[in-house]
Amino acid sequence: MAYTAPLCWGVIGCGDVVEHKSGPSISGSKRSRMVMAMRRDAAAARDFAHRHGVEEWTDEAAEVVASGQVDIVYVATPPSSHVQYVCAAAAAGKPVLVEKPMATSAEQAGVMVEACTQAGVELFVAYYRRFQPHVLRMRDLLAAGAIGRPAYGCADIAVGDVARRIAAGERGWRADPEVAGGGWFVDMASHRIDLLVWLLGAVAGATGVATRYEPDLRVEQSAVAALRMRSGALCSVSADFHSGRDADRFAIHGERGTLTADPLDGHVVTLGTAGVIEEFRHTPFPAPHLGLVRHIEEVLLDGVPNQASGRDGLVTEMVLDRAVRGSAAFAPPPR
Repeated sequence: MAYTAPLCWGVIGCGDVVEHKSGPSISGSKRSRMVMAMRRDAAAARDFAHRHGVEEWTDEAAEVVASGQVDIVYVATPPSSHVQYVCAAAAAGKPVLVEKPMATSAEQAGVMVEACTQAGVELFVAYYRRFQPHVLRMRDLLAAGAIGRPAYGCADIAVGDVARRIAAGERGWRADPEVAGGGWFVDMASHRIDLLVWLLGAVAGATGVATRYEPDLRVEQSAVAALRMRSGALCSVSADFHSGRDADRFAIHGERGTLTADPLDGHVVTLGTAGVIEEFRHTPFPAPHLGLVRHIEEVLLDGVPNQASGRDGLVTEMVLDRAVRGSAAFAPPPR
């Protein structure tokens, strides 16, 4: 199907991520506009629409999918409902952007990929960091051989505020494995897994360990995933939502040097080779998802290849399945 600018977006689930990240990104892009907003709470949907200048609002997801005004559906609900809404949009012949984590399991993600493939519509996954300038700089430096052959990639994330909220019982839907498909590692560290795949290529194998410390929790609080890439590089992704520390380090070590982003969202890339340190500073987008939104516009309006596809998202879901999901992974440590 041919699309014309501006792309008209219908959003299912106008929560925090839409309020603070993706919504401003859609509004801030010249070739997109949000035309319909949905929340199950009708008053909240109306409030969101009025505050953001959205023409229509509803408390029924089916109305977004069926609307003749909507070109692309954005599914921004918790993961357990993603498969339902993505498949509905595909059946209506509409491309879809789905939030991450893509699903509660690789099996569900595969269902979404197949539905969109059979319907002939694009499926995008909201791993927006792929398109941020400092990440693209890392990708260019790797392609140019700046650190030689990559040998080891690592990411470490820890959020003290999340640890404090978990301890205080302020947990929300991320503490329900049926809704979230895992805990805070699945929600936040999935971005880091995706980046390692984006920068270093296909995954040959994955394993991991995970644990919880609060006896009433049913999801992981801390976990480590280990990946073996087809290129031969090894990777680790660790996440800690218990100790109270803060960290967000991302690095790729090669045979001749190292690329580091510390913190990952600091928009600075450091290249270290043979004792020489070089910094590349980048101006962040006015809104975090703006690069992703612009890429979606390029795919649908200009015909460029999809670089944030459902098949890309499926890889991360497979890693999450093997590394951290499952009841055995969530066993608490011995006292």
